[in-house]
Amino acid sequence: MHLPRSVFSERQIDILLWLLRVNNVVDVPSVKSVKLIKDAIQRLCGIRSIPYEGALGHRYYVNSLPDIIWQEMMNPRVRPLLHFYPEDTGVELNEARQATCWLEELDPELLTPVVRLHNQDFFVFEPALLSSGQACIPFRWFTHGGKMYTKAWSLRPVTRELDCGWVVEDFRSFEVSEDDLLVSFRNWDSSEATSGLPRANSIYGRTLTNPSEGNQWHVRASGARVYAMPLWLYCDDTSGNLSKKWNKHNSFLFIAAGLPQAEVHREYSIHFLCTLNLAPPLEMLDGIVDQLEESWKQGIWAWDCVHEEYVLVIPSILALLGDNPHANVESNPARAAAARPEDTDHSVGEETMEEMVTRVKRFVKIGEPRHKNETIAELKSMFTHASTVGNQTQIKQRKTSMGIKDTFLDSFLNRLAESYCKIQGGNKAKQEALDRVKETLPENVISPVWRIKGIDPHTDTLVEILHTVLLGFVKYLWRDVVSVRIGKDKLKCELLETHLSSVDVSGLGLSHLAGHTLVQYAGSLVGRDFRAIAQVAPFILHDLVPTECYDTWVALSNLIPLIWQPEIEDSMEHLRNLTTSINNFLACTARWTPRWFNKPKFHILLHVVDHIRRFGPAALFATEAFESFNAVIRAKSIHSNHRAPSRDIARSFAHGSRIRHILSGA
Repeated sequence: MHLPRSVFSERQIDILLWLLRVNNVVDVPSVKSVKLIKDAIQRLCGIRSIPYEGALGHRYYVNSLPDIIWQEMMNPRVRPLLHFYPEDTGVELNEARQATCWLEELDPELLTPVVRLHNQDFFVFEPALLSSGQACIPFRWFTHGGKMYTKAWSLRPVTRELDCGWVVEDFRSFEVSEDDLLVSFRNWDSSEATSGLPRANSIYGRTLTNPSEGNQWHVRASGARVYAMPLWLYCDDTSGNLSKKWNKHNSFLFIAAGLPQAEVHREYSIHFLCTLNLAPPLEMLDGIVDQLEESWKQGIWAWDCVHEEYVLVIPSILALLGDNPHANVESNPARAAAARPEDTDHSVGEETMEEMVTRVKRFVKIGEPRHKNETIAELKSMFTHASTVGNQTQIKQRKTSMGIKDTFLDSFLNRLAESYCKIQGGNKAKQEALDRVKETLPENVISPVWRIKGIDPHTDTLVEILHTVLLGFVKYLWRDVVSVRIGKDKLKCELLETHLSSVDVSGLGLSHLAGHTLVQYAGSLVGRDFRAIAQVAPFILHDLVPTECYDTWVALSNLIPLIWQPEIEDSMEHLRNLTTSINNFLACTARWTPRWFNKPKFHILLHVVDHIRRFGPAALFATEAFESFNAVIRAKSIHSNHRAPSRDIARSFAHGSRIRHILSGA
């Protein structure tokens, strides 16, 4: 009744039940009985669809993130595949857990805080005694060669007046193997190995935990295991109509980042959170962040089907995914105004050669990185200025000069500006009108993306390689070849079609190329078409296009395999080769014509090197699976009554999750 790609209406179900009755099947339930049973099972083992009143006035529904995680931990097809600790594999890089973000950068409070060894729980930020007799404080667990390791700070014993205790030497860290851990915080006082040492709760200047209780998750877990579950959070828009008429639905989906790469892109692994055709994505993100914040405070209790016991789960967001133009403008608004930095330089007139060279040089380099706290302070400053009459021009100038724009905040800034625009009289009357409107605004007026713990939208909104490369560069260049370089030259057009149809692609795992289709319908091709074109372009374009154009195609065809490399044996060498290949592609493009650099994607490409280093192979955060999932969302929209699409679609996915949960054997 609610399978992802099989949607039945009540009338269709009634027909199926009628067929059972006419074939003498006994005890066939009515449609009403089926619905009652469905609702009862949903309450028992399903997930909730929680309503929210959005800050911008839209009502929307978000499927419960804790409930989905609860199901995943019980799922015998998923739970054994999940990884909860980062892994140190040296220069090898195949999974997200092996990249530097999870391994080195992520806030320790969002990582799995404990390992269970020798029937003891060793928590981060709690004193532990090593077999060497040295005391330390672990602060980051990871695996290496199948063993658990921790990064730790040394504890130095000191004596003050009549008391003795420890001082944390957090200015340097060292690594400790699981074999060297001897006594945990809770067993400190009862162990003979700690006799003669200061008490574990006597640490001078300590503020990380309550010295008498230890780690907060240690207290909440009460002996249970605690796991951290980082997630890939995806946002994009899709049409809710079957026809070509656009009916924009903004949707949020997620995948557990701890899954192996082979499982990440399966539709089975994708989870729906919310959608609506009226609310902007940042308004719905507000509800998702509310659920995250509650989970960060209390954790999520779930049954672990591997250890067959209840465990406490801490969710977090590893990175933000989405089509880059959509992500920049909607989900990551701080980069929206900076996406086209050259637009702020030359608004009128023609630029000189020197100005163009300066612009291109700036465009093909990564600028000074922004920082989350600085941007938040700037956005709050804008709101403070907007709370006083007469500052609208100054705010617009600051947005332009700083390259900062928050579309969520802009909604409230516009309300404040409109509150007094029709008021006749002096500034006092206008200020009173503005103050009245200000009192109606929510407490959080800046984008909820800034409230996500552990996420810096400037650096953690990843390059989406599908839209940036295949539906970006390859599409741009192919349309240019067909419409400009070959244009109306019939002989060249026929020759290009013949080249495409004749090239042997059996070694590429592709079916025979339809040359006429790829040329005649160059403006209507999809990702798989561009994937094929990128691999054969150097062979089929030779002698058909100018040298500068051909060199750009060769550089692009050399770059694409490096970007899509699923397993990286030596990350240092690979990233060096990738950087060289990107620079070569941009140089060839500039030599052909700098006009291509009007497209922001040519600059966005520069960031993919850092994203691979920090989050793993780019294929991990490619969005093809999410894009495919849009068809499921569209089907749910089409089969709803369109009166409350957010509620209907959310509930439909909630019922689908229940069926998935049961059929998986949970």
